[in-house]
This record gives sequence, C-alpha cells and structure tokens, in this order.
Amino acid sequence: MSIKIPDEFPTLKDYLDWLFKKYNTPEFINSDPVKFVHRFSNPKDMEIAGFIASLLAMGNRKIILLSSERLFNIMEDKPYEFVLNFDPFWYEKILNNFVHFAYRNIEGKDLLVVFYLLKQALEKYGTLKNLFLKHYDEKHPTIKQALSGFVKELLSFDPPPKFNGIPESVGGLIPDPEKNSPCKRINMFLRWMVRKDNVDVGLWSEVDKSKLIIPLDTHVSKISRGLGLTQRKTDTWKTAEEITNNLKKFDPEDPVKYDFAIFGLGIELKHGY
Repeated sequence: MSIKIPDEFPTLKDYLDWLFKKYNTPEFINSDPVKFVHRFSNPKDMEIAGFIASLLAMGNRKIILLSSERLFNIMEDKPYEFVLNFDPFWYEKILNNFVHFAYRNIEGKDLLVVFYLLKQALEKYGTLKNLFLKHYDEKHPTIKQALSGFVKELLSFDPPPKFNGIPESVGGLIPDPEKNSPCKRINMFLRWMVRKDNVDVGLWSEVDKSKLIIPLDTHVSKISRGLGLTQRKTDTWKTAEEITNNLKKFDPEDPVKYDFAIFGLGIELKHGY
C-alpha cells in the first residue's frame, strides 16, 4: 500500500509537520492513555501512572481506557503510594479478578508481579527515572542500551512470595529491546516522560529526546511502509529504528514527535482526506 501525499503539501515533511500540529493538542489527551499521566501533578505519581497505563495500551482503545480506569480505582488514584506500599498478599484476590481483554489478555496475576517489581525498584531508587538514568549514557546513539538495562534490572528483582521466578508473560509485558522486540508500549512511556509539549510531560529532562525510538505497532508499521519510511516486513526493534532514522531526516532533534503525525494519518485515511 502506497500512501499518496495530498497535493497541497510539497513534501512528505510538510505533510507530517501539518499532521503533527493538528493532532498534538490538549484535545488529544482525553482519548489516549496519556490522560492518566495528566491526572496527577506530583511527578512521582505521574511516572508510575504512565508506566502502568502504558502496560495496558494493547488492543481496542476504548477497552484500554476502561481497563486502566478499573486499575486506577484499585490504586485509589494514588499510584506512587500504592506501589511503594504494595502488599501482594492483600491485593492477590482483588487483582486475580482483573483482566484486560486484548489480542493477548493481560491478567491480574501478572500485574501483581509487576507491582511487586516496581515496589522494589522504588525502594532502591526512589523513582523509575533514577533506575533508567543508571543505565543511560548520552554517548549511546539511542535509548536501546538504557532501556535494556532498565528492563533487565527491573526483572531481576524478587518475584512475590508464592511465585517460582518471574513468569514469561511478565517478560512479554516488559520486553527487552536486545531480543529485537519493538517495545511499543515502553517506548510510548518513554515518549511521555522525555518529550515536553502539549501532550507529553517531559519529566525526564536528563534524557535526550533525539535518542527516543518510535513506538511501533501494526498500525504505525503499516503507515510507515506506505510512506516509504521502512521496507522491513516484520515489526521488530530494527524496524522501529529504521523508521525513526528516516524521521530524523525531517527533525533530527525530535523524530518521535511524528508519532502524532502517523497516528493522525491513520485517522485521516480512515475517514478520507
């Protein structure tokens, strides 16, 4: 599928810049999982809210938001305090009744493990940013090494009592880019945390936004192929890197801003220009 640029735009960059301006607005927030980050004013709450909301960003958009609301109700809208004081015995039954329905269901028992891992990360580092920055080196061309170190250390913490190790399903929720996963959801979380504009909150200013990688899913990859941003047929980390590198030709300092443009183009194609 080749996507034709409307005649009024001389270049692809002009079209993507127009789409970015159209969709990177405060109105975008309420229909997107980033709304759960904006719900809070304390950076510690915003960070944990973003990480949890990004984990559930799989499947139908409306169901994602409904599932996230249910989970934030369980957290009593105090995400940082909830995670820091998390008791797996107390919340085992409550979370066992939770499931987010998607093409691969996310079950409460996996979230029980995630909360317990996050609890240990906060006890050791205070914030997820501090854990990420431990592995971040501005000399690296992208955030790949930092993200891989972040994931490896998070998954190295103890599982909850009654668990014999970290389930593979949790590794699927928090993937390692070294295994060539596109890491769509965690790259989206990093976009929220690192970029700062009408939508993204920019809490992690120590990280260079030019090193971010596009959050890649089937919709983004399909449109990117149609625009000639990648020729790769599979959705992998290498594909996400290739798309990002091509977007850097349009904005070397902030290539991932075009995530909004690609999202918007999906809507434009669906409803017609």
